[in-house]
Parts: sequence; C-alpha cells; structure tokens
Amino acid sequence: MAQVVPFAKEIDSLNTNIVAVSFGTPYWANAWLEETQAPFPVWLDPEKQSYEVYGMTSSAIRAWGVRNLWYYAQSLAQGKELKENRGDTSQMGGNFIIDKDGVIRFAYPSKNPTDRPPIDQLLQVLKTLNA
Repeated sequence: MAQVVPFAKEIDSLNTNIVAVSFGTPYWANAWLEETQAPFPVWLDPEKQSYEVYGMTSSAIRAWGVRNLWYYAQSLAQGKELKENRGDTSQMGGNFIIDKDGVIRFAYPSKNPTDRPPIDQLLQVLKTLNA
C-alpha cells in the first residue's frame, strides 16, 4: 500500500475519490507521484485558480515561519532528504471534501505548509456523507 495513504482501503470503502491539485509542472507532479507512490491522480492548476476559489493564500511569512523551519530542522536531524524548490514555496495548500453534487462539505485551508487536518477528522466527514 502507498506510504502517503495508509488509509486507502477505508477511503475506497467509503465510495470516495482522492485527487491532488498542484500548481506545479507535469515534471514535478510526476516526481511527487514517483516519490510518494500515491495511488491517485494529480490535477495541475498552474494559474492557481482553484487555490483562489478555495481561499488558499500565499504567504512567505507563514511558509517560512518557526513551525515550518522546525519541521525542516527535525527532518534534517532524522536524516531525511530535503527536496529542491518545486515552485512557489509561499503558496499554502489545504484539504477539501466535495460531494458528488459539487457542494463543499469540508474546507480546511492550511495556515502553514505543515498544517493539515487529522485523517480521522476527514474520515469522519466522509463517513457522515456515506451514511
């Protein structure tokens, strides 16, 4: 099973699809897919239109704040390989759940690059939608 989604079987059982959206290039999207072995598609949005629609901001201060620098320091201390710059390092991401009718049922624009909702929270929303 892919390392990036250890919960993939549970996602499948909830009749759900995961799609990653990136503002990067096809080259970097393919590099990410190869590194993570993620089993889902990546849609490219180089103009960042979806980022604007979903309220995901760009902030150099938040991107390179203490929390993110601490994350990189810990990664280096653990011997992890850091990846080269792959685009706009100031762009914040997020997690969103959109139902089959296109209604946003969960929105979590990240406050910084390491800010993501707990997987259990995402799964609970999906379970509620499938109830």
